[in-house]
Amino acid sequence: MISIELLLKHMAWANQGIYKAVQKLDDEVLDYYIIDPEWHIRRILIHTVYAAHAYEQRLAGVELEPIELKNPDSPKVIDELLEHLERIDTAALKYVDMEDKDIHYKIDGEPRTTKASTLLSQMVFHSAEHRAQVVAALDDKGVRDINLDNFAVFGYVIQQ
Repeated sequence: MISIELLLKHMAWANQGIYKAVQKLDDEVLDYYIIDPEWHIRRILIHTVYAAHAYEQRLAGVELEPIELKNPDSPKVIDELLEHLERIDTAALKYVDMEDKDIHYKIDGEPRTTKASTLLSQMVFHSAEHRAQVVAALDDKGVRDINLDNFAVFGYVIQQ
């Protein structure tokens, strides 16, 4: 059976790379968006970390502890997000050999049940979707410093 381990390791590598690449750009890019101004790059980066944290907490079988950011409106938020990503991505690797059991949790007080494989898959694909959204928002404003091809699985595998 093919493992999700490679996908999780690639996700961690690509997330770190994209966040660090955004961090090197002018601070104003954090306010860039594609269509909905509410979903600017800063919010996407924060949302991606919050969601990954929630997926990992569900896999761990613990009650969701919210992440508190000290500088959510500052460009320094990326430093905080990178730290959270490292912790979350490291923790997620603990679940690669987990039995594909039902995971029970609540969203807004409503009980949910999801397979462990679905949560891990969602963690990976949700992250990829938002990395693409960040790069698209930059591209829309003419900032082409980040090429998603440089963050493909092939690139990760070559570096290993």
